[in-house]
Amino acid sequence: MTPEAFNRIEQEFGVTLPDWYRRQILKYPFSEGDDALYSGEENIVRANQELRRDGWFGFLWPREFFVIGDTGCGDSFFIVPSTGDKRIFITDHEGASAPSFHKLGKMVQSETIGKYVSETLEFILEGEKMYERRLNKKWWQFWL
Repeated sequence: MTPEAFNRIEQEFGVTLPDWYRRQILKYPFSEGDDALYSGEENIVRANQELRRDGWFGFLWPREFFVIGDTGCGDSFFIVPSTGDKRIFITDHEGASAPSFHKLGKMVQSETIGKYVSETLEFILEGEKMYERRLNKKWWQFWL
């Protein structure tokens, strides 16, 4: 992602992306497909266009909510640039109603992108440790 790409995105959607978001995505440690947050202009534009045009599971998508990623299973990660809030929110298509401002407290995924990255790196490291432990076990030790 480049500063020019952020500028194009802002013009496309009439939004001012917060500096904290720009800084975090410019140094984002994961590549597209390795994690749920988008680090490329194309996916950010596509996701926001689709939700603004088609809505979210039959509900209108609030224009103030800016999509920054997805789970691959119908849930979207988003921020609310107009508020100064640094939290990352997530939709829940299994049982939750339409995303709205008064439900944001229940939709928090992480307090910041930095914290999200730390939590994701911890999760990956734990998975690698588990894989290493399994490599060192004999077949019969999996049941112990």
